[in-house]
Parts: sequence; C-alpha cells; structure tokens
Amino acid sequence: MPVSRKRKKSQKSAAAARASRRRDHARRVSLSNMVSGWTEAFTRRVEAARPHARALAESLRESPATGTALEDELCFRLGPLLTELADRTPADTAELLAAAESGHLDELLAKSDDYIGPEHFAEALADAVADTGADRVRAAVTAILPSPLRERTGLAAPGPALGGPVLWTPDRYGTRFAVVAPFAVPDAPVRWYLWDVDTCTVTPLPVHAGFYASPEEALAAWQVGVGPVAAGGTSWRAADDPELLEDVLPALFGLTALGGESAEQHAEYLRCRRLAETVVASLPRHPVPRDRADLPELAAEWMGRWPDAQDEAGAVLDAWPLDVPALALGCSPHRVAYVAQQIREEYGDEAGPILALLPGWVDLLATRNGLTPELVARARPYAEGLTHPDVAPGDRDAHQARVIE
Repeated sequence: MPVSRKRKKSQKSAAAARASRRRDHARRVSLSNMVSGWTEAFTRRVEAARPHARALAESLRESPATGTALEDELCFRLGPLLTELADRTPADTAELLAAAESGHLDELLAKSDDYIGPEHFAEALADAVADTGADRVRAAVTAILPSPLRERTGLAAPGPALGGPVLWTPDRYGTRFAVVAPFAVPDAPVRWYLWDVDTCTVTPLPVHAGFYASPEEALAAWQVGVGPVAAGGTSWRAADDPELLEDVLPALFGLTALGGESAEQHAEYLRCRRLAETVVASLPRHPVPRDRADLPELAAEWMGRWPDAQDEAGAVLDAWPLDVPALALGCSPHRVAYVAQQIREEYGDEAGPILALLPGWVDLLATRNGLTPELVARARPYAEGLTHPDVAPGDRDAHQARVIE
C-alpha cells in the first residue's frame, strides 16, 4: 500500500517571516482598536440617550394609562423618538475593520457620534425608570425590555405569558413568514402578536410587527403587506418546526439596529424582540429533526454546470443568502433583485459574467422549490436586469422595506 509523504514546509526567509509577524500583529492591533472604539462609542451613546430616556419616563408618569394601555403608549412614543435619534446610520462591521486597519477609526466613529440606536436607548431607559418610583411605568418598560436589562428597572414583574399555540405561514416563495402568538394579561382579552419576517436580504428581519385582536385579523394584515400573488391562499398552521421558528424570529442580540428602520418599525423594535424571546423560551429544547435542503449537493450540481466559469458560479453562491439553510431555496422577486444589486455593487464593471449566470441559478432553485410558472415569471426578470423599486442602488436601508412581492 502506498504511503503518502508529508510535504515539506516551504522555507521563508527571515525578512519574510518578520513581515508576516508584523502583518499578524497589525491585524490584532486593528481588531483590538475596533473593539475598544466600539465599546467607547457604545458608552458615549448610552450617555447621550439618558436625557431623552428621562424625559420619556417623566412623560409616562403623567399619563393616566395603566397596564397594556401604557405599554402601547410607550411603544407609540418610541417610534418617532427612536427615528429622530437614529438620524445617522451606524458604521457596519466591514467599515469599522477597514477604518481600524487604515488608522481612521476615530474619524469614522466621530462622524456617527450623533447616532443613538434602540440598543443604546434601552440601556438608558432601564436606568431612567428605576428612578421614577412609579411601578406602573416600570412595569410597562419592563414588559418590552430584553432579559439582560429587565432587572435594572427595579421591578420584579412577571413577563408576558403565552396564551396558546404559536401559528405561522410562509408565502408562496418561501421567503416571507407570518408568525402569530397569543399573549395573556390579567383582566384583559388575549392579544395576538404578529411578526412579518422578510428573509430575502442579509438576515431574517421583522419588517412589520404588532398586536391584533385575532389571528384572522393578523393574517389579513400580513397578506396585504405581502401582496395577493405571494400571499394568496395562505392560512395559519401550527408552528411545527422549532429550529426554523427560532431562526425566523428576531434574535435578542440581534438587538443592534441595521439602520433605516421606519417609525413604525422603531415603535415595535424592542417589544417584538422581547416577545420573540418569550416564544423561543417556550420551544422544546430537543426538536425533532426535519428534512433540510441539501445545500452541498445543490452547490455541487450548480458548480458542475459551469466547468469553465467556476469563479463566476462561485460568486453567485457567495451572494445568495445562505445563513438559514432551510430558507436557501426561496427565490422571490425581492431576493433575486437584492442579490443582483449586491453583485453589481461588489464587482462593478466585472459583474456582467456573474450576472449572466443568475437566471440559471433562479431556474435551478425554482425547479427544486416547485414554484409555479406564474411565480417564476415574476422573479426571473430581476435576474435579467430589471430594477426592483424597493431595492435602490447603494441604499443600505432598502432591506428594511416591507415589500409587496
């Protein structure tokens, strides 16, 4: 039996070794600087949020509302307030790393110092209501805060309680989800909370959320937001896949805003994550395994179609949202348009050969997904160059749009 030989390591010169060590050290320093700069910026923004949080807490003390009515009033006020405070989009991770490596991190952080996001305001609000002395105000705030902050309000209040089974439905493309859950409060009717989750872009995002009087009312509102073609014929069923449900619902941290949230989205920004936390905590810890799309097999089939264009075929895969494997087959108009625009922005003048393969990728997914010709006909033009009205070139905020498919 032949025995494989160990390949000899290439010998670096002393100068090359020193240069490599310097690069590694520079990367570590850049990352350390980025983390330090982010921590300092977070602290500054929490401090900047404190006067606004105290003013909100004081105004809530003057409100005659109590219980869920005061909680709703709090969320209603948060919408325009958080939108006003988030007047500058925070730098994303790629921008921070690039600035740290180039020595311009302080300049980038200074440019966005005016920005106060929901995560900064939540910290300040937890501390502000701890000093109000009004239990009903603290109860309203505690009801919408994520678990790491609730104890800081000084009120040990029970969290929102599920009042029945969680229901869901995907749209016909498999990229938009409605999730609804009943929440019970003392001496009041059960209220149904809806998450309208779009999975077409960077990560599953709640593009709309809020309470409804019944699951039927919530479904009708979701169908209007998705559109009659993509949402036609949808109906509630039990949320029977705990793993996918956890992937779809907004994560707690996850709390960092992406920028571009509307006033309506800011109004429910904290509460939709707090209630999602309650739903996720109720899920079985050992879910039954489900069939998943075999992404390695699909990727191998795709790459096998293009032996002479491996780089271009790989670039299509890299651009496609694959973070949640169970959702990878979905090829809605929004997702196709988003991916096409990302390819144009990343590759510029060299995007043409990559975009030329995108219609074939859409056709492969549509076949695997069993999409009807009607649905494919609505999505394919965006792979062929049609511009989507909700996916603007260079607009990082576009992924927050509530898109009618």
